[in-house]
Amino acid sequence: MKKIFNFILSIIDDIKSFMYHWGLRILIVVFLLIILHNVLKILDILPGDLGNYRNPVSVYDEEGKSLMNIYSLGSGGRTIVILPGFGSQSPVLQYKAIAKKLSSSYRVVIVEYFGYGFSDAKVREKRTNDNISEEIVKALQKAGISGPYYLMPHSISKLYAIKMQQNHPGLVSGIIALDGIFPAEVNDDYYDDINRRTVTNVNLTSVFELTGFERILSYAKPSIFYIDKMQEMKDVYTGNDIKLYRNRIAVSYLTGPMVSEINKLIDNMTELKDYKYPTNLPVLEILSEDRIEEYKEAKANKGATVDLYELAEGMITNNENQEIVVIKGDHALEFTNPDGVASEVRRFLSSN
Repeated sequence: MKKIFNFILSIIDDIKSFMYHWGLRILIVVFLLIILHNVLKILDILPGDLGNYRNPVSVYDEEGKSLMNIYSLGSGGRTIVILPGFGSQSPVLQYKAIAKKLSSSYRVVIVEYFGYGFSDAKVREKRTNDNISEEIVKALQKAGISGPYYLMPHSISKLYAIKMQQNHPGLVSGIIALDGIFPAEVNDDYYDDINRRTVTNVNLTSVFELTGFERILSYAKPSIFYIDKMQEMKDVYTGNDIKLYRNRIAVSYLTGPMVSEINKLIDNMTELKDYKYPTNLPVLEILSEDRIEEYKEAKANKGATVDLYELAEGMITNNENQEIVVIKGDHALEFTNPDGVASEVRRFLSSN
């Protein structure tokens, strides 16, 4: 026992010695990396390289304050409003492929929440379902995009689409959910635990944002941000698009509003945990094959009581105008199967 104790003490002494000789040097290196990161993200994109992606409108206070970015393509009779998944660094670029494929027949609008893409990175209002859904309405109105709208929320944004439908039923013609979140997950201990761990992980990961590690990742392993998929879609993305996307990754990775939003996740889900679609509301739930399999495995082996398809069925109230489809791809369907998404949307809207 004495030998073990002495061994532990020797390790502690080694650590103290290392920190004494190298601790200050390490802190200096980290500090320099932070400075370098912030200089690079300023220099990376010149004002002339922004194309027509930046179209901000004032949502709160006077003009020029509290700006949210709205990007619009096409001029068809129906308006589809894309609401981004949580943490999207640049919705206008991430959902560009879907928007472009649909813009020949419809007007397609991409909304960037506060802290996302080119929108302001600060907002005083809490990230509740009500506040975010009202911001969507105000931004669309300020941009001169009148309703009603077919809302296309991805992931967590389905909460805000639901709340917008509740508060402004006349503005919502239908909901087309892309691998959307299901509020009823809070009723299942397995999924509730996963969502709570997600909240913790985001809070921890956001601490490292100042070092710019996500910028390095975008070059070292571009597939993490689906840049490899963007490079394959040469008919959609230009070289400048990818350069701009990397800049947005550096600027908008887990911003303050995003962290505030994820910290409201459980409350926002709990508020809507018993929600079911109104019977007269056209709904298309587009689920990804990869996530379907993930939920099946959780139910079979990990203690979950429901799978993804059952969660989707639990919200459906009218099989005549509400449906569920499964397509190939992972959760990031905007990158892994934009053709499949566009095809299903066209089919659905042709009958509604």
